[in-house]
Amino acid sequence: MALLGRRRTTTRLAPELDDTDLGKVRKRLVERGTSGGRSLSVAMIEQLLRDTGRDWDRRAHRMSVLAESTSPALQRSWAGEQPQDPDAQLLFAWGVMLRTRYEDQPDVNETHEAIAACGRATGQRPEDPNPWVVRLGLLRLWRRPETEVFPLWDEIVHRDPWHREAHFQMLGYLSPWECGSHAQTVEFLDRVRAGTAPTAPTAGLEIAALIDRYHGTVDQGGVEALTAIHLWSRPDAEAALGRALADWPRPGHLTHAAAVADLNLLAYALVQAKRGAQAGEVFRAIGGLVTMYPWALESGDPLLSFTTWQQRAGS
Repeated sequence: MALLGRRRTTTRLAPELDDTDLGKVRKRLVERGTSGGRSLSVAMIEQLLRDTGRDWDRRAHRMSVLAESTSPALQRSWAGEQPQDPDAQLLFAWGVMLRTRYEDQPDVNETHEAIAACGRATGQRPEDPNPWVVRLGLLRLWRRPETEVFPLWDEIVHRDPWHREAHFQMLGYLSPWECGSHAQTVEFLDRVRAGTAPTAPTAGLEIAALIDRYHGTVDQGGVEALTAIHLWSRPDAEAALGRALADWPRPGHLTHAAAVADLNLLAYALVQAKRGAQAGEVFRAIGGLVTMYPWALESGDPLLSFTTWQQRAGS
């Protein structure tokens, strides 16, 4: 993570985080829009993913950003023209998964198309966990039972035990706001923490769980919302924040593709826990690379939220 610790003069939303190659491709894709020809856009995507090789963590990050930066029409046409290309199939399926998150009622036919595309991607690249991750994400959105979801989880961790996106998907699925409970969430986090290196791509999972629990409690309203702030002073929360704060801001400590996103999680958690003074070092490590989640949770304006708390932290 080359940019950690480097102070930037500007603050901006950066879906690509500190992946400069991804950022260049994303910028060209967004600027081109629907003009300029599809073939050049596809060529840029193909080269970027080819350069990623078998780094499944980096590939998942890049695929997610590319799915948000390209049109459904491009995704569908590329997948239709290249049924044997696992990247074309996965980009289409990932795009469906992302769009479905924001729909009140997912489209049944499109979901089936995406699952079929994942099957084709798996057939061409069976060692890749990412098609299984997309399947898990789609089944999660449909609130499918554990008997359907857990076998997908087993396929993923067999291929990549610390897949970040998969762990975040499972965390959401097991939460009391979806198909699980607080007890299942705690059990899941305990298992992950016990069997994972502290610098693995799943490093931010525990902090994300704290943020989700805090906002889930606030959203309940009433007495629960008024006392939600006390969640940050619980022993488990203080221990998780302490572990992260001790090492994460150090340059080179976190090296996975979404390390900057995890630093955003930590900075947000610290300011919500009224530990703004300690958040200063984390803000400096972020270097102005802002993520939508979790900063958009407060006002809907992530840049405003980030800069406001950054200024209060004096960084």
